[in-house]
Amino acid sequence: MKYFLISLVLLWSAQVSAEQQIFGLVAKSTSDPNFVLAWKACDRAARLDGNFCELLGSPEPANAHLQARAIEAALASGRYSAIAVSVTQSSFIADRLTHASIPVMTFDSPFKEGEELASLPYVGADNETFGRDLGRLASLASPEAGTLCIMTVDHDPNLAIRVDALRRYLAGNIPMESGQRLSGEGGWSEPTRCPKLPNANHREALHQLTGILRDIQPDLLVSVGHWPVINERAFKAAMYALEEEEMNTRIIAGVGKISTGHREMLREHLLYGLVSIDFEDMGRLVYEQLRRLAQNEDVPTVTYTTSILVPAQSLSDDKALKEE
Repeated sequence: MKYFLISLVLLWSAQVSAEQQIFGLVAKSTSDPNFVLAWKACDRAARLDGNFCELLGSPEPANAHLQARAIEAALASGRYSAIAVSVTQSSFIADRLTHASIPVMTFDSPFKEGEELASLPYVGADNETFGRDLGRLASLASPEAGTLCIMTVDHDPNLAIRVDALRRYLAGNIPMESGQRLSGEGGWSEPTRCPKLPNANHREALHQLTGILRDIQPDLLVSVGHWPVINERAFKAAMYALEEEEMNTRIIAGVGKISTGHREMLREHLLYGLVSIDFEDMGRLVYEQLRRLAQNEDVPTVTYTTSILVPAQSLSDDKALKEE
């Protein structure tokens, strides 16, 4: 009887293990709090079904080579039923996934249009709309237009979409080439000295931000990502250190979850506005799509998460700006 019970337990354990599925989220950086939010939400949803989500990648700032290594290790391990990738450099990462033996999808950042894997399912923000939302806040911040510096990172497909959409919105929706700077369109111009970040490093972003405020002093600075405000204490210290220099640049940023610190920055007018992406909702949706892909079920090609616009003046009644 004893050995019979042991056999039953072992059989049950093997059956549970066989049914359990593990899904991988390949982040741009595992130290990025937005990807941590997405992963935790994915894992919470997965555990309800007896499954798990794991966060994969490097804690270093976004780097296509490090991401490629994480993808190759995940595919070689045989551990995952399906993976989701936030794409860094489109063609480079596509080469690592072309012959994947498990289902693959993208989240947060898709492949560029025209890329061989551009048709993979995507969960994340509508980057075109996100860029236009940043433009709406920019128009509120400087109704008469003026000079603008855009903070972004080179070679990132979703950020390029945001930047192009922002520029088109401010230019009055006239046709513009991808990457074309504003030079009077809609009354806006971008000084040639406005730099780009070489990578998504928050220390470099804050250093660059203070340099722009001191040396260029544009009317408006728009960061299409959260890099300069990730370290809230450091950002506030840098802004207070510049107070005596009487700078008038207004700052707008794209972020993930809006924190208490972000709201304090808005109330203190250190930031003029934020556009927020719901990374927790993204993580939950990613799990649902990964689970369905692993079961050979159909999934939507695109699933967009919602964004929230918060201009500083809205905090007087604590309401976010609604879509027009």
